[in-house]
Order: sequence, then C-alpha cells, then structure tokens
Amino acid sequence: MSIIAALLWRPHLSPFLCGLLVLAAAVWLWAVYQRLLARLEPVKARMIIAPKAAALILLLVAVFEPVWYVETMEKARGKLLVLVDASSSMDVVDDGQHSRLARARTAVERLKKSLPVDIQVEALDFTTQLHKAGEGTRTNGIRGTDIGGVLAAMSEQRDVASTLGVLLVTDGGDDTLEGLLPPPVPLHILGVGAPPDKWNDIAIEKVSHPPTVEKEVEYEIEVNLEARTGGGRRFVQELRRVPVVLEEQVSGQWRTVADKTVNLSNRRAQVKFATSNKEVGLRYFRVTAGPVNGELTTLNNVRHFAVEAQKKSLHVLYFSRELGMDFRAIRSEMARDPGVAFTALFRTLSERFTLQGDRLPGDEELEAGFPTSEKTLKLYDCVILGSFPAEDWSEQQMKALLQYAEGGGVVIFLGGSKSFGAGGYARTELAPMFPWKLDDREPEMALGAFPIKVPPAASGHPILSGVSEALIREGAIVESVNPVGEVKVGATVLMEVRLENRTVALAAMHNFGKGKVFALASNTMWKWTSRSEGLRTAFGLFWRQCIRNLTGKQEGGRVFTVKWDKEAYRPGEQATPEIQVTSPGAAEGIRFTASLGFGNSTTPVRVEPVQGQARTWSCKLRLNQRGDYSFKLVAYRGDEMVDSYEKALRIAPLVDEGARLELDADGLAKLAERCSGAFYRENELEQLVKRISIGSGRKVIAQEASLAQAGPWFVLLFIALLATEWILRRRNHLI
Repeated sequence: MSIIAALLWRPHLSPFLCGLLVLAAAVWLWAVYQRLLARLEPVKARMIIAPKAAALILLLVAVFEPVWYVETMEKARGKLLVLVDASSSMDVVDDGQHSRLARARTAVERLKKSLPVDIQVEALDFTTQLHKAGEGTRTNGIRGTDIGGVLAAMSEQRDVASTLGVLLVTDGGDDTLEGLLPPPVPLHILGVGAPPDKWNDIAIEKVSHPPTVEKEVEYEIEVNLEARTGGGRRFVQELRRVPVVLEEQVSGQWRTVADKTVNLSNRRAQVKFATSNKEVGLRYFRVTAGPVNGELTTLNNVRHFAVEAQKKSLHVLYFSRELGMDFRAIRSEMARDPGVAFTALFRTLSERFTLQGDRLPGDEELEAGFPTSEKTLKLYDCVILGSFPAEDWSEQQMKALLQYAEGGGVVIFLGGSKSFGAGGYARTELAPMFPWKLDDREPEMALGAFPIKVPPAASGHPILSGVSEALIREGAIVESVNPVGEVKVGATVLMEVRLENRTVALAAMHNFGKGKVFALASNTMWKWTSRSEGLRTAFGLFWRQCIRNLTGKQEGGRVFTVKWDKEAYRPGEQATPEIQVTSPGAAEGIRFTASLGFGNSTTPVRVEPVQGQARTWSCKLRLNQRGDYSFKLVAYRGDEMVDSYEKALRIAPLVDEGARLELDADGLAKLAERCSGAFYRENELEQLVKRISIGSGRKVIAQEASLAQAGPWFVLLFIALLATEWILRRRNHLI
C-alpha cells in the first residue's frame, strides 16, 4: 500500500477578491496596531494585537477552504479471466519442438505462479465458442477460431465487469479483427506463434472470385499460392509439381470440377479456373493445393467459398443509330451488375442493324431495327436511346415509345450533337417526354470544361448515393453540354452545370404517365472511367443506381431501398443498413419498425433518421454469434402498412481455419489498444505479468477532508482567541 497526501485550497472567492481581502485585513490590523501604540507600550500592544490577528487569519482560512487530500493505492483483489485459443491452428508445431497450444498452456501456468496471490486466474478455452479449461480440443474435425463471436458471447454470458480484466492467449484469427465488440474491462493479448522464416510450407494466399454471377455465364476463379522454404533445399525440389484441385459440393460429396499442376519453386504461382453456374442459387466450392512432403501443415492448403448465380431480372435495351464512346462505358458498367441483362441494338450499314447481348423470347422484331410495337418494348424494363436526329424515327416507332413510357416503362435519353432541340425533337410527338423544354433554336453543343454541381434538393437522392461525394472530392467535370431549356414543373434535377450566364440541367428526370423518363445533357461523362479510380467508380455506381432506381428493381420495397455497408459479416461485427425513401412525397409521415431474429428469439431494432441526409434512415444490427439471422423492416404511414422488406444474413468467418497461419501481431496489437489493453508476444510474458500486477491489478482510493469544517475545533479556537483578547484588553484598562 502507498499513500500520497497533499493540502489543496478551494477558495469561495475569485483570486482577485481573495487578494483584496488579504490586503484589506493587513491594512486594518496595521491601523489597529497604531492606535494601540498611542495608548500602550509596544510590548503590550503586540500582546493584545496577536489574538486578534490569529482570529482574523482563521476567518481568512475559512474563506480559502483548505482541504486535506489523501490518495491511497491498494492492491486489488479479484479475478483475471484468461481465454486460451484451442483452435486447430494452435496444434501447429511451428518452433520445431512444441505446439502453439502446449506453449500457451505453459504460459498460463507460469502466469498463475507469477501474479500476486490476491489475483485469481480463471482459465477457459475457446474456439468458435467458450469451453471449460482443457476441453476446447475435444471437438471432432477442424476447430475454428471466432474471436469476435467469443468476446461478444463472453460479455453477454458472464459478469465480466466484475473482473480485473481479460487475457486472450491466441495466434489471432484468420479474418481481420476490426469492428469487434470490446469487453467492458481491459483486454490484454498474449500472441503465440514462432517466426515463419524457418518454415517449410505452402499456402493458398488468396482466392479471387465474383460473389454473384449471371446464370450460365462463364466466370474465372483465380488462386494465388505462396511457399516458404526456410527448412532446406530438399523441400524446394518438392515444389516443382504441386497439384491444385477445384471441387464442387454436390449432394454432400465433393466432386472434381478441374485440376492443374503448378511450379512453386519460385515461391509464388497463380492458377485460373473457368466455370459457370447452370442453376440459380449458391454453388459451394473448395480449392486444395498439395499436400507436399515435409510441409508444416495442410491447414492453409484449403479454401472454401461460394458463388451465387442470379437470374437476370432487369432487362435493358440500348438503341442508337450511331454508336459513341458512351455506349462501351455504359455496357461495361451494366455487366458488373449480375441482375442486369443488357441488349444492344445499333445500325451498321444503311438500314441494317446488329443485335448484341442477351436475347429474349419474342424479340425477333429487333432484328429489323427499333420496334414499332409496344409489345416488343415491354420485354424490357428500361430503354436507353443514344444521340441521333428525330428525322430517323418513324411515326410508328415514336408511338410505340410513347405507349411504352405511359404504360410504366423507363426511357433514358443520352446527350449529343443530335439530341434534344438540336436534333429536331421539339416539334415531334416525343417532345412531352423530355424533363426540360425543347426549342428548335437550341444552340449547338457547348464544348469546354464544366464543373458539375449537385443541387441541395438532390443531395439525398438514391441515384446519387455515394456519387455526389465522389464528384465533389474528385472535382468532376464534363467536356460537353447540351444547352437545353428550362426544366419542366415536377421534374427533378440531379446534376447541373454553369453555362455562360445561366445554370443548365445536366441530368434530370420526371414521371411520364405511369413510367419515368431520364435525360442526360452530355456525351462525355464516359471520360470519368479513365480520369481517376474515384470517378470510374462513381460513373459505374451512377449508372447502376440510375437503372435500378428508375425501374424500381433494387433491394428493398416499393417505397424504400436498402443498402448494406458490407457484402458479408463475421461474428461480433455490426451491420449498418441504410434505408432511403424513393421520393419526397413518400417520405411524408412515414415511420419504420425493424426486428432482428436469431434462432427462436426476435429483438426489436431502432430505426433512426440520418442527420443531414433527406429521406434517409439507418439502424445498427449487432451480429454477435455465427449462424443465420433474419432482418425484417416494415414501413407505416399512420397505422397503415405501406411496404415491407426481409433479408436473411449468414454470419460466419470469411476464410478457413488456419488459412493465415502467421501470428497476426499487428491485428492483435490494434485490438488490444482499442480495448484499453496491451499486446505481448509469448517471449514477453514477464512484461505482461508486470503490467497486470502493477496496472490492472491495483486500485486507487481518494479521500478529501475540509480542515475548516472537520469537527468543532475551528469554532472553539476562534472563540478562545476572542476571549483571550478580551481578557488582555480588560487587564490593560482598554474596556
């Protein structure tokens, strides 16, 4: 036990007033003393003034409020909770003598003997869940690691707040350790793992594949392998012919899809497999490398993954009589959305047309050019029209397009030198479709560098979600603008530019009958794809969100859309879906209720507006355990339900156990720092013991006592001084 004591002053007045009070008291005492000298000898005058001065000092002390502060540091008595990683990667003998798990258990025993007797150690094992000490290895097969899920479960199941702290003894997880729920007490971590420079081992470093693909469309699975050859030349010779096998799980059995042999003697190699999903749904794969004689372990030789095949549910028709560069850019971005079927129709020679991309039953009319019947257009959810003059339309084609839009179809007009008023559309039947007014005297397309601005009213629009920020950050411009007329009443402007002395709508949309029409007054936005990575991403996001928002075929309901912050979640992470109401009118009076189901329980979830974003809500879902969750979102207006949405969430680690065998020192150190603890390697056990003994294992008790108010002594002393002065004055005949 150690004690720190100090005298503190807590005056009731400001420092300035305190100074004036002391000065006034000194002047008054001096005046009284001078009056006494006029009547008495100096010795007697000083004898009488002394008790008066002491009483005055006591009054000043009461005003300045002296406090006696005592800080006592005592050894804390309590429990340290130790969690030992018992996953399969801890079975690896990476130092040539003992497994990681054996070294971890030895370290725990040394810890128990080294800590003060007042600190008790409770040890548990963990894999994907908590186990009693020594029972974590009894699970058959591969034992996984789930640090996030275990920390979350521990905080829920045990009274962790009453402990002195938690010590995690582990080699780290195979996933990154971000977004995990920290315990309410300090979390220290002891990392177990030998340096890999002396290993003989091969590993699958990375498997790249699309998470979702189109049905019956071929895609690639790319496998990157690496080798460590710290144990000698003999192992290098074994790396010249390493088998790599791609398998698919069918009816619970693994069936070989393809196999190849690679040379890993240069320490790195890459293998590519091509395949396709013939049926809609998830397809489960496994890639296996080796095994190779003499390697450290085969845990990191295997990767499991799944690819989901989707049936194309959104059909887009692109038509133009003259192809521009914007066609290639738009087609490329549409190909990134597995749910979009993109069909291109364009003129080649004279009145001959070429049909590319996805074909639909009943689209034979397209082989002769743009259809003249609404029936054919209804095969498509969206029609994109390039830049060509109005004189190239026939009356039947215009009528079919009008009927298609009025009946609920989506039409997108692209800008160019032959679009809008400059293309002669002002006096055609199509003029009412455009979101801005057309004029036969519309000037030619303006060329230059035009910075893009997003109007405040459009900043929260779903089409621009994640796009408007990139436009500002990257300083986006377009190099051409159609000088179109004023925007029609009821139309929504998403982007605009400054052209000479007026603001011109660059992108606008409005409702037309039961359908929607969107127009873009430029033909150089495609240049974003080569200007910067940020603008390339913004271009693709803009077009994919534009198609899905206009057609209404996006994740969510009829009234709102839902965007998830990640494609997949691990145990212990938090999901934050963003909910956007599709139109301002629909947002009036709307309220949301949400729930998260797991097993047999359902928990209500709060849905709150996002500050600064119009028509946007968000909620937080804590996914503590691995398994299947169900999220349900319902929109109400008053007591009436207007829309609903449901999603199943599969929560599990993203890679196989032991896929990353090296000690994750950086990730573990960051996790410990976020949890008010510290990270130590297994050879730094003594430093860990010292940290727990001196830091986490001590508590501070602070006490304060007012000297002026602690008991009656202050008042009694003051009265005694006044009485003494009265007696002295009486003896000297001053009373």
